[in-house]
Amino acid sequence: MSDDGGRIGLVDGSVESDSRTFHVVLEATTLIQLDELVAVATELPGGARVTHYGIVTELRSRFEGADLPSDTGRVVDRTLPAEHVRRAEVRVLRVVPELFVAPHAGAVAMRAAGEHRTVALFEDEMTRGKLPVGLDLGGAPVYADMRFVDGRSGGHVSVSGISGVATKTSYALFLLYQLLETGQGMELLGGRAGRENVRALVFNTKGEDLLHLDRPNAEFARRPGEREKWRALGIDEPGPFRSVRLYAPRQSAEGPGAVANVQTRKTADVNAYGWTPEQFIREQLLQFCFTTDDERSTQVGFVEQQVRIQLLRRLRRLAGDRSGAVVIVEVVPPNTGFNPDRLAEREPAEALAGTGHVMRDFGDLIDLLEEVVSTDDEALMNAWFGRAQSGTRQAFLRRLLRLRRHIGPLIGCGLEPVSAENAKLHVVDISTLHDDAQRFVVGALLDRVWREKQGTGRTPLRFVVLDELNKYAPAHGFSPLRDLLVDIAERGRSLGVLLIGAQQAASAVAQALPRNASLKVAGRLDASESDAYRFLTPALRERATRFMPGTMVVSQPIVPEPIPIRFPFPPFATNPDEAAEDEAAAEARAAGIIRNVGALAGPKVEL
Repeated sequence: MSDDGGRIGLVDGSVESDSRTFHVVLEATTLIQLDELVAVATELPGGARVTHYGIVTELRSRFEGADLPSDTGRVVDRTLPAEHVRRAEVRVLRVVPELFVAPHAGAVAMRAAGEHRTVALFEDEMTRGKLPVGLDLGGAPVYADMRFVDGRSGGHVSVSGISGVATKTSYALFLLYQLLETGQGMELLGGRAGRENVRALVFNTKGEDLLHLDRPNAEFARRPGEREKWRALGIDEPGPFRSVRLYAPRQSAEGPGAVANVQTRKTADVNAYGWTPEQFIREQLLQFCFTTDDERSTQVGFVEQQVRIQLLRRLRRLAGDRSGAVVIVEVVPPNTGFNPDRLAEREPAEALAGTGHVMRDFGDLIDLLEEVVSTDDEALMNAWFGRAQSGTRQAFLRRLLRLRRHIGPLIGCGLEPVSAENAKLHVVDISTLHDDAQRFVVGALLDRVWREKQGTGRTPLRFVVLDELNKYAPAHGFSPLRDLLVDIAERGRSLGVLLIGAQQAASAVAQALPRNASLKVAGRLDASESDAYRFLTPALRERATRFMPGTMVVSQPIVPEPIPIRFPFPPFATNPDEAAEDEAAAEARAAGIIRNVGALAGPKVEL
């Protein structure tokens, strides 16, 4: 093997080596760190040669010849003869050719650089494309096999770590930036249709942080070393996301029009989102109003299904209206079926207001159901609620009444839902919403993405970034949203719906989600949770409790051991404080300063 990496020492013969782990006695002049790559060539009986590639997982130092702690001082004073020995523990990543044998004691250990590094990290096997997922400690890029990113052989990304320290969302956006904003990322996404029509849906759950991804990061300019890291990843001019569409809930359900409820952006820059009554009914969004286990484990879930079907059977468009108002007619034609999916697909006919109950908002739905509950017509009551007991019907209504304040503003005439057109990246703000409304929005949007991808094939891809995953798909319980996320985790890659999910603790999330993620990423972990991350070695689990922001460890199927990486500081703003002033605002501010200076100087005097 070539010496391009430099000799670091010999395989330790004083302890056993095996096919998974060996130790290297380091030379006196060798400086090596954790996570560096090592190569050892071994000649087998018969003349065959194999090369073991491994990663340094621990470093040790001792005085050989010192038996007691007090011997340390004697060795330093040179009154006791001893030898300073440094050792590196190495875990095997790969053996080429694939013969599972132990390296020979005394074999020369080299740094795995150049082509040897490529082989050690299985980059030579990534023949269908490779995506940079970070930098190693030496500043060289680490890649993920694109087959396990885009759904061909696997998909989904699971990011775990302590909130505020693990930089989970920042890492998810780093991956998206690589895919959506770089030439190499576009090439990895496939043909022209795959590149042009790929979309990403990002849920903003904290403040208005992610409503500034289209703006440069002012901090980035003050960190010149970060630009070099991006260059190492093949990106010479990093900047903000360029193809972005922003969404936020409307300010109020009162008054005409829909204005986005934002504080740190101009309302003209952000689209107000919501659903019309027709969309609410036809997309069967009532189910996402009931998303907690205690609600679904009772007969309330059965009542919700009955009501949802009746709304579809009785749905008519309000004659002469184009704002999304509907009429829930009193009389249903006898040939109307009960299959909700078929009912949702049909185009509703028009009806006059006098033929039923006009629904213009969420409150109108509650009014209708209260009228039905108070009726003496048992047949009508059973049609709407089945044969549920009075207490169950009342529990169902109480739930809707509690939701009037939280979900009500999201339903109304003239509102427009989030559209997947016009941009690659769509950021949907749910940070100002109540937990119930957040679950409703996440469920409604994911359900639409999931339905639209049915029968269309894997491409074009749809990426979804969702933080606080434990809130929407908890480890235990049942809800339509949880089931939807589990379904996406299990079948999404074949349909091109790829989830980049983040959570503080993987143990708090439905296990189907992290289990089906091809890329498992961990930032700084809580010490009490580290045992939940079995894809990490014991040493890495312990180290992860001390990771600094920007340091992660990545596990992927093609590489048998997880690899610690770092990723560069973002060139795009990830919160309002980082957002650089745009050129128009800077010019306006400068012009204002000039005018103010002129006013302070007084009238101009001609000489």
